[in-house]
Amino acid sequence: IPAVKGNIKFHHVSFSYEPDIEVLHDIDLTVNPGETVAIVGRTGAGKSSLVNLGARFYEVDKGEITMDGYDVRSVTQQSLRRQIGIVPQDPFLFSGSVEDNIRYGRLEASRQEVIEAAKTAGVHDFITNLEHGYDTPVGERGGNLSAGQRQLVCLARTILANPPILILDEATSNVDTNMERIMQESLYRLAQGRTCLIIAHRLSTVTNADRIVALEEGRIAEIGSHQELLSKQGLYYQMFGALNAPHQKQLNN
Repeated sequence: IPAVKGNIKFHHVSFSYEPDIEVLHDIDLTVNPGETVAIVGRTGAGKSSLVNLGARFYEVDKGEITMDGYDVRSVTQQSLRRQIGIVPQDPFLFSGSVEDNIRYGRLEASRQEVIEAAKTAGVHDFITNLEHGYDTPVGERGGNLSAGQRQLVCLARTILANPPILILDEATSNVDTNMERIMQESLYRLAQGRTCLIIAHRLSTVTNADRIVALEEGRIAEIGSHQELLSKQGLYYQMFGALNAPHQKQLNN
């Protein structure tokens, strides 16, 4: 697949991990280039399954998923994955230096490009305060870094890769409030001009999305902006409105 603009379409997609037990039912959704779409729903609603199909970690049972008009099953996985940057809930770091882990996003990148990516991710100051800076070794899976620090290094890696499509899978769920604020600012910068799919539980992660897709038992229950879905007082309101009433009141004021 050539470089894409980031138009993603789910055409009546159904999917099951086990035969005859569907977890997604007839999903019909278009994500426009440069649009940020948040996927929300209760546990088991099918959020991760939906975005994993988009990255072709699994194959659809029915329907098709296209990227700029290309059926994702008709292109090589390598060329498809090159278009997508993923910041997972549990970021993976490997044994090597901090710089090695960031450069994995684009192996031919210079040190200065690695540093610029770290600055954009909001992790540069932390790295420079390490004993050996960017040359500081990290243990297997980044065991000598905090969850938030690992997440920011993973974010810098994605920034360096500079993909047209970005998938964030609960990226801020395991970090404290201060680290979440840093990540939110970094993610906002990263999202500019890209197509973004965000899976999130935290209200603060999705309120500024262009659209929010609420899933229920593998089906799309409602789609709209934060305010539109709150006004409907449906599934999204139940999940985030009622449970975060004081925060909602502050936002609406």
